[in-house]
Amino acid sequence: MALARFEDAWPEPRFEAPPHDAPVLAFTLVLIVAAVAPVLYGFVAFHGQWVRMTQPAVIRHVAFNWLANGVVVLGAARLTGRFDRKLAKVFSRTFLAHGALAFLTLVFRHYYSIPMMLAGVVCSGVLGVGTMYARHAQGRERVGVLGPVNPAILASVIDWERIDDPDASLRRFDWLLITFAGDVPRAWSPVVCRALVAGKRVRHLSEYLEEAEGVVAVEHFNLDHLAKGGAAGWRAGKRLIDVMLVIATLPLTLPVLGLAVAAARATMGRPTFFVQSRVGQGGRVFDMFKLRTMRPAREAERGVATLEGDTRITPLGRWLRRFHIDELPQLLNVLIGDMSLVGPRPEQPGLAETYARKAPAFAYRQLVRPGITGWAQVRAGYAADLAETRVKLGFDLYYLKNFSVALDAQILLRTVGTLVSGGGVR
Repeated sequence: MALARFEDAWPEPRFEAPPHDAPVLAFTLVLIVAAVAPVLYGFVAFHGQWVRMTQPAVIRHVAFNWLANGVVVLGAARLTGRFDRKLAKVFSRTFLAHGALAFLTLVFRHYYSIPMMLAGVVCSGVLGVGTMYARHAQGRERVGVLGPVNPAILASVIDWERIDDPDASLRRFDWLLITFAGDVPRAWSPVVCRALVAGKRVRHLSEYLEEAEGVVAVEHFNLDHLAKGGAAGWRAGKRLIDVMLVIATLPLTLPVLGLAVAAARATMGRPTFFVQSRVGQGGRVFDMFKLRTMRPAREAERGVATLEGDTRITPLGRWLRRFHIDELPQLLNVLIGDMSLVGPRPEQPGLAETYARKAPAFAYRQLVRPGITGWAQVRAGYAADLAETRVKLGFDLYYLKNFSVALDAQILLRTVGTLVSGGGVR
């Protein structure tokens, strides 16, 4: 792939790197949780009867839980690669470590407390994710670049260096990034071989940026990039998780929705809900529900996308949009089966047809159920025109190429952060 073509195809990133204090905050969280773990174990297992914590069998049980915590933390500190894959590895190592602890406890008939063991799993999860995020946010992985370099494309790479000498040492690099157009020149082939033998991760520019930024080049995406069998095997499990999560959160979402409906009816009158046709999985059109946040549209305003500072939005509507409360009725769409909690955002039929005509890869979004939130929503924000939609499409295609429970979990966690901050709203 020619570098010039790739530059034209690659969308300009519209998200920010983690703040410089992110590692400090994450390490602080790890230390706090580690310090309060014994207190948490004692409170959960003995409801404040701290004298029982001095018994030798109990001390041994706490020590084993701490050992499992330490195994997870050490493993999390050594993880490399994409964020969602590292997140999945943290969770898998948490269950492996504490599963092994439970097995050995039963085999050797040691004292155990089920509440304490469950608390240990929670602590390992928090400690592991905190450690992994701190390491991830530091961005200390060094990248060696072979070939022509465009600093603008590598602007998101924190620590990179061009390799000008084929005999230069590669020990200081974690990645070897190839930017040559076409095949690697013969003089540089031994460098690539040395890097592979040494266990370095060797990637072409497009592959590296996909892993590092979580977005693919739209012009170079095709169906061969999708997992074999598509999403068929993943769809049933995802549907079950969607229904379970919606039902589990109803005690929280229903009161919020009730208050929002009452406020909307008092300030804007009827209708309270806004129903709009959207394109779902397989191109099927369905009715998507939202709380009404705008005054009634005039004839010339119908079908017009929401813009920054749109005057049609009422004061209450702006507040509901800020915290995405207007999206809560879409939980009914999830229960019906029209939508998922996580997936590409559904578009209106007219806009979907226009986008698919101008960017054919847009139609691939219909391979999965659309979502209330998604990878494009948490990474690229709102889109109101074709240019912004093409940027978001790169993130949606990345999601289609890499869908997994771990990626969905990361999206939901990022969505919580967006809800708290009130970002990504127009």
